Amino acid sequence: MKIIGIEEKIGEFEHTPYHNVYFHTAIEFNGEKNKGYCTKVYKAKYDVLEKSFGKAFTTAEILNLVGKEVDLFYDEYKNVSKIEIITSSSEDKSK
Repeated sequence: MKIIGIEEKIGEFEHTPYHNVYFHTAIEFNGEKNKGYCTKVYKAKYDVLEKSFGKAFTTAEILNLVGKEVDLFYDEYKNVSKIEIITSSSEDKSK
């Protein structure tokens, strides 16, 4: 799936801090009765980014994930537990 948008939300809910990243994604339809893209939003805790890539991310680095093809993996509770970049956008490939 391709990341087409990202929202980073940081705050506190009932005295508990949170830091979440929402990945807006698109997957192309493959069928004779559909055309275009299916979109879906996935929420991941910021810690998942750190664990997946082995480093802390700045907001600018998070936003630079727009255009990347990714695979998302889930834990037993259906939460995103790992993110892997498959390919970069065509713009990145030309660099």
